[in-house]
Amino acid sequence: MADLPTIPMDDPDYWQDPYPILREIRDRSRLARTPEGIVAVLRWDDAVDALKGEDFVAEGVEVLERKGFRPGDPMHTWRKNAIGTMEGADHRRVRSLAAAALSKRRMDGLRPLIRRHANALLDAKIEAGELEARLDYALPLPRRVMMDFLGLAADELASSQKPMAGVNIVDCFGPNVTESLRREANAAIQASMDHTARLYARRRESPRDDLLTHLVQARDEHGQLSEGELVTLFSTIFGSGASTASIIASGLLELARRPEQAALLRRDPERWKRGACEETLRYRPAITAVGQKAGSGLRAFDHEFEAGTPISVLLGSANRDAAHWEDPERFDLTRDPRKTSLSFGIGPHVCLGHAMARATVEEALAVFVERCDEIEVLGEARWIPFVMENKLEGLRLRFRGREAGGAST
Repeated sequence: MADLPTIPMDDPDYWQDPYPILREIRDRSRLARTPEGIVAVLRWDDAVDALKGEDFVAEGVEVLERKGFRPGDPMHTWRKNAIGTMEGADHRRVRSLAAAALSKRRMDGLRPLIRRHANALLDAKIEAGELEARLDYALPLPRRVMMDFLGLAADELASSQKPMAGVNIVDCFGPNVTESLRREANAAIQASMDHTARLYARRRESPRDDLLTHLVQARDEHGQLSEGELVTLFSTIFGSGASTASIIASGLLELARRPEQAALLRRDPERWKRGACEETLRYRPAITAVGQKAGSGLRAFDHEFEAGTPISVLLGSANRDAAHWEDPERFDLTRDPRKTSLSFGIGPHVCLGHAMARATVEEALAVFVERCDEIEVLGEARWIPFVMENKLEGLRLRFRGREAGGAST
């Protein structure tokens, strides 16, 4: 596969708008390579085949080992217990127990709570008519919702957030993993795992009607979740709030750039909020790529793969494949939302928290445009390069504020 084109992921400018580059490569080649030499899957149909869990399966700890993490490192230990690395019976067991616990909180029942938190955050900024949308709205909203959903007290939330402050674990899977990032990530994940273990110990001593207690008590014919599985599940669920924040910020940017789309959502949020969420997910997914590996020696995508060969499924490329999407470069919240993108995965490894993330994004975007009109982006919105999560460096917005209920201020 030496003839495959290389995607210029080592160029910081690529990360600002990778899609024209990906389109040009995708049009002439079924596969490409990353600068690290990993085969990249670009097209929709191939991405679906790579993600559905048959010929290709989820990568395990080897993806971190390629980034310099070693057995005994806290990140290595955490990854070994992650549901995303499991296959077969273990994966079905842990996912079933986790899904049963999560089902105790119906996502639609969270929507009034999400809206209350969204309105409260905007109440603090509505008179000023300006905010840093990522820090003042997109980031704190999922965290507040998560606090209520998980049943965390204020002190438990603060202690849960502290170990991970300043470190994004997702970036440990990205293209620019430095010794500093490894050191900081190992320290953060160890502190987070220790704190989570203490939370579970509290729930065993004093059970509550919350997700932590439900996870501790979850049991099937094979027994309960192990301590390692419990700790990793909590950190995965809690940590997903950062990705949700990135999706919200991305959606606000696109709506600010397209006043006609924002007006459509503002006029009829119940009709269009689902489409606004799904189009945001398609247009710039929170996670840039999913790592898979060949489950055995096989031929796929017109190439031969040895067992264990890693591949990278580029979600943003597949989500804009013109063979599957009409006019894919257009941001259009009126697309049929039942035709979902690959941003939360498919098959057995579909994101466990996708329903909660979708509910949060839908309500966050709807509330924002209901309360904020004439939205304007101040300065240049730039994306952080060389990281696994599509994150804006910042997003300052100016707007004409409306009180809750629609009155302008």
